[in-house]
Amino acid sequence: MNEFSIQPGTVYFIGAGPGAPDLISVRGASILAAADLILYADSLVEASILRWSRNPQVRIERSSGLHLEQILALMVETAQRGGVVARVHSGDPALYGAIHEQMAHLDDLAIPYEIVPGITAAFAAAARLKCELTIPDVVQTVIFTRTAGRTAMPPHEDLRHLAASRASLAIYLSVTRMGQVVADLRAGGYPAETPVAVLHRVTWPDESYVVGTLADITEKVRAAGYTRQALILVSPALDPALKSREGRTTSHLYDKTYTHRFRRAVSTPARPKPNGQDASAPTSAPEAGRSSGAVLAVTRAGSQLALRLAQALEAELVVPARFAPPAPGPDIPLTGYTGSVLDEVRRRWSTCRQLVLVMPTGVAVRAIAPLLADKRTDPAVVCLDEAGRSVIPLVGGHRGGANGLARRLAALTGAHAAITTASDLQGKPALDLLGLEEGWRLEGEEALTPVSAALVNGAPIGLFVEPALADATAPVLAPLRGLGQVQSVASLAQLEEGLAGQRLAAAVIVSHRRLEPAARLWQGRVVVYRPPLLVAGIGCRRGVDVAELQEALEAACADAGLALSAVGALATASIKQEEPGLHALAARLQVPLVVVPEGDLAGLAPEDFSPSAAQEKFGLPGVAEPCARLVAGGPLLVPKQRYSRCTVAIALRNSPPSP
Repeated sequence: MNEFSIQPGTVYFIGAGPGAPDLISVRGASILAAADLILYADSLVEASILRWSRNPQVRIERSSGLHLEQILALMVETAQRGGVVARVHSGDPALYGAIHEQMAHLDDLAIPYEIVPGITAAFAAAARLKCELTIPDVVQTVIFTRTAGRTAMPPHEDLRHLAASRASLAIYLSVTRMGQVVADLRAGGYPAETPVAVLHRVTWPDESYVVGTLADITEKVRAAGYTRQALILVSPALDPALKSREGRTTSHLYDKTYTHRFRRAVSTPARPKPNGQDASAPTSAPEAGRSSGAVLAVTRAGSQLALRLAQALEAELVVPARFAPPAPGPDIPLTGYTGSVLDEVRRRWSTCRQLVLVMPTGVAVRAIAPLLADKRTDPAVVCLDEAGRSVIPLVGGHRGGANGLARRLAALTGAHAAITTASDLQGKPALDLLGLEEGWRLEGEEALTPVSAALVNGAPIGLFVEPALADATAPVLAPLRGLGQVQSVASLAQLEEGLAGQRLAAAVIVSHRRLEPAARLWQGRVVVYRPPLLVAGIGCRRGVDVAELQEALEAACADAGLALSAVGALATASIKQEEPGLHALAARLQVPLVVVPEGDLAGLAPEDFSPSAAQEKFGLPGVAEPCARLVAGGPLLVPKQRYSRCTVAIALRNSPPSP
């Protein structure tokens, strides 16, 4: 951004901060000093903010008694005669600032305006409480919200939905409905012991606050008499125990054992690799952070069955405290609850991959109904009766694995697995699971339901597989090819002809190439799978950041007509294995970074690869091309492409990647 200068005839929307006049930004104060009109929200902004005014001819107006048309008239008149307007709002104008309609009117009149950010009350509150709202391994998300009043809330933004995230919540304009706020947060999944703080007029001369938990905060707010100008903070980060020696956690940024682009680790402890892998093995993308699962019950008999299932599944056992066994097993976490089982389900919704509910289906459905969001992220949910006679997959039958889990539970209990998914009943492959274990990525997901319907209804389905991928994808596609309704086609043109002529009801494409956007007739009728069979070899100078590396990789794929989503691994030489940008790119793409030892590269003939600076500097045949070839084990599709500070080459695997 260029150096700031105040422009005549401009309206400046200024965030005054939470209250204290010295918390306004330097830019905001300089505009107030030059302003010809200061129009400030006096009901929320301290009058002491006017101390920054320096213009002896300034006109100062309070906005609390004005309606929108009057406010706009004042701003427009001043700006049109070349004056500087300071429209002062509390906190930050972007958050509940009511500036949208003002800006729209200024746009209509071609009057220039700018926004000067301010400190919102949530950050002032965190500062007052001396806490960080994002603590590693505790909470990493902050949500700003409010409750419905005169202004309604959009669907899916009510507190019950937001509470399922267990994030830090900053709740504005809601203190008069404190009881309902607590009820909604509890219903959404926050436990009663969740820390809460309510801060009244934070940073004002008469500021005050109360702290507590969801169990007692309503009474504390009532006793304090807060009815307006108060912010509610709900967060596990407010727990004072986190500052104790036992509760402390350390961020990577200042961890002495963590290397980043500005500092090398003091010492790096050895990290065990799975299955005896060495340093040249792939570095896996981060896990989703969910535990394997939990088994929940509500009755005595159900708790006994739940114990058996938890032991077999090595899952958490969650039962009423009065029915909790004294020793469920050495590896079985046990929770004995005293409240509602609905609360226990909600607490585990975002942390478990599988939930087994030993309870009536009505109870189970009521527990999960408010939590359902997306079949791609919802956990698998299976319900059993307490006698173990029926096993019913409720959610995540295919993608979540609920159908498979139901079959396993039926085998354990002798129950009937009541699977209702049409493709399972017909013995047809589930398209949402096609290639999932092999890491295939699905595009055109909006067409998944109609294409799956065509499959189960026996309609003709076209299948096009890129010839170069035929061998590597054959095992995955065998069940699909075995269906009489599936017709293999030799080209995309032939497939489009079949769709256009209605000879094909839908189609499946397996490709590593970019597909032309002209194929609009595919919409709603075609799903595209991207097997992760491309390996991108990357060499780079020291300190190249992730954005530059990603831009180079995207350019290499685009120029070669390849799909970035088909990249299944990055490869580099061991001399580059400490580059943070490479690790960050692998994490961003959710693919492994495979480090090739120098010894493996040294045995290659330099003349087989493009000339490289690595030949002279390190005695290696190169980095990008040989690493891509060695890891892929197949042909080079894109020879080394040079960019300003990195090189990229892309090779094709000639067999499926090892799991």
